[in-house]
Amino acid sequence: MKVYGIQFDPKWEQKDHNYQEVERMLEAEQIDENSLIVLPETFATGFSLNTEITSSDEPEKTTLFLRQLSIRYQSWILGGIVERNNQRNYNRLICLSPNGQIIGNYDKIHLISQSGEDKVHTAGTQCRVFQIKAFTLCPIICYDLRFPELFRKGIDSGANLFVVIACWPDARIEHWKNLLKARAIENQAYVIGVNRTGNEPENLYSGNSMIFGPKGENISQLGKETGILKGHIEIEQVVKWRKDFPALEHRKI
Repeated sequence: MKVYGIQFDPKWEQKDHNYQEVERMLEAEQIDENSLIVLPETFATGFSLNTEITSSDEPEKTTLFLRQLSIRYQSWILGGIVERNNQRNYNRLICLSPNGQIIGNYDKIHLISQSGEDKVHTAGTQCRVFQIKAFTLCPIICYDLRFPELFRKGIDSGANLFVVIACWPDARIEHWKNLLKARAIENQAYVIGVNRTGNEPENLYSGNSMIFGPKGENISQLGKETGILKGHIEIEQVVKWRKDFPALEHRKI
């Protein structure tokens, strides 16, 4: 399966502009059908904590945009939004199928207190997995990457592909790169990390979106530039490596 990760600089709290930028980037690329297209965390607004703006008209507004993309490109789409349910706001990832159907969502479990996110968003409580072609995909959002036990829960649910969407700041970008690789190695799974670029009022972002294979091999990587992360993933590679080196079967706890 082909993977396309959209690494760009979202304009602060300007949804329509950011939709147009994503469309522009995809239109310039030849997208294979039945691919996986991944957008960063809160891609439509940037990492704003103003929930009056981020959750406004959601989930309808951003879901409609993603549905149109999934149908146009006949591909799976993952993207991050802020959604309000019962007066609570969730930092949420949604996944749509090539026919525009929502096949699942995931609410960020680990909210980063250093930014005050825990004051405005409600933490999720469940690890989720989605079936995408031959892959069992476990979604992860940004700060979640630091907690390996969440990945193990994904493994226990059959995951062989992890997708991490993020607004990960430049100040800790080496952690991002090393943790993505470590999670691929220790879980013998593909790990796709899609980060953003640019500036916000509180943070500088330097991209470095990456794809790692189940042995920790670097399949694809971007730098600080706006661009599309591209790679090819094969379920057979996961199956073979887990058979040849069955480390997961040797878990004691």
